[in-house]
Amino acid sequence: MSANKIFLRYYPPGLAINYRTAKGSERVRHFDLLDLDSKTDIVPLADKILLQSLAETEEEPSDEDEDKTSPCVPASGHVTSSQNTFSALKQALGKLQRKLREPVKKKFYLHKCHTSHILPLTNVCFDRTGERCLTGSYDRTCHVINTQTAEVEHTLTGHDNVVFSVGFNTPRCDKIVTGSFDCTAKVWSASSGQCLCTLFGHTAELVATEFHPLHGQAIATASMDGTARIYDVETAHELQQLTHHGAEVIAARFNRDGQMLLTGSFDHTAAIWDTRTKSCCHQLRGHSAELSNCVWNFSGSLIATGSLDHTARLWDIRRMDQELHLVSKHNDEVLDVAFDAAGRLLATCSSDCTARVWSLDGASGQLEMLSLMAGHSDEVSKVCFSPSGCMLLTASADNTARLWLTESGHCSQVLAGHEAEVFSCAYSYAGDAILTASKDNTCRFWR
Repeated sequence: MSANKIFLRYYPPGLAINYRTAKGSERVRHFDLLDLDSKTDIVPLADKILLQSLAETEEEPSDEDEDKTSPCVPASGHVTSSQNTFSALKQALGKLQRKLREPVKKKFYLHKCHTSHILPLTNVCFDRTGERCLTGSYDRTCHVINTQTAEVEHTLTGHDNVVFSVGFNTPRCDKIVTGSFDCTAKVWSASSGQCLCTLFGHTAELVATEFHPLHGQAIATASMDGTARIYDVETAHELQQLTHHGAEVIAARFNRDGQMLLTGSFDHTAAIWDTRTKSCCHQLRGHSAELSNCVWNFSGSLIATGSLDHTARLWDIRRMDQELHLVSKHNDEVLDVAFDAAGRLLATCSSDCTARVWSLDGASGQLEMLSLMAGHSDEVSKVCFSPSGCMLLTASADNTARLWLTESGHCSQVLAGHEAEVFSCAYSYAGDAILTASKDNTCRFWR
């Protein structure tokens, strides 16, 4: 086999090989390397990857492979000789290992404070490069901000109520979706700030919106009207209405290939939908109070749910009649759950003013508490891992965000300065920048 190019994905570790089949068609083969670490012997790993690729060189690419885009960067130039493919693989794996060995940034400094909103912020996110971010606000606008200068590139106006959900169509990041309490979602051009379409149909507040992860041509929405919906981005037509829940729907998340949709509801359950057959496949039952969040791990093999019943639950999609693990160490409502990039760590946070990190042993299947993050003086409403998973970022009603060492639970830094509750926080994809958004009407950039 002769590879044309090898692309790398740093978080979580992975690579893609572009090559030609024996029939002359181009193919891209993706490899997730979730278990790669600094001690992995890359020679047998490179051999295994090469053998798997060789076994498929006679096959024509499937539709799924053709559509499977990946936020990867080139590891090398053209690899024209088949005898050099193995060597190029070893070099690519070595580059991934060196990235894993890079020092983790543990201290951040205030870079800019964005003050253009006139009412509290709701949510924030970075684009893939970290050069732009989005902010949503009670002032009914979304701002596209240059993170270097803190200047507003575009003010997205048109919603008639709170803008609660904001997001890019990663990895391209040329479009933006906003979800509002005015019962609509809007799609915008990231470069011009022009509204491309408005998505109608919901009859109550929208609280979650998300682009399809592969092609970005569909958007999932979740609403307080008790439904989730899927829309076509180009036509703005509603493709599916998901009505199985018996109460407000607060989350709608595609799995990695976009073939499944996970929804969480105040009816105490989460549901998994097949977007191809437009049917509800499973309903995850066990919580005794409203869900606060639900998330997939990277591979889509596990689901975590957090609830106001003081627990979080971990579910294996191969058997969903009962949770795989019950997290019951918190003394108050669980307000957020998050996986690390590789899906081996789970973070939970609570109204009990703490966050906890849990380690899932892939071999034994056991879930053990790795660390306890105690130090906030009020509820912790948001958690997110650094891209490498070595740090945990928390946002709290005590007006601060904090950085913690994942393994020890030691507080590395208090990100202070906000004058009201920190409602949202985010890491950049590279892990070199942080956003914190507050009810004090400001967003702070940390580098």
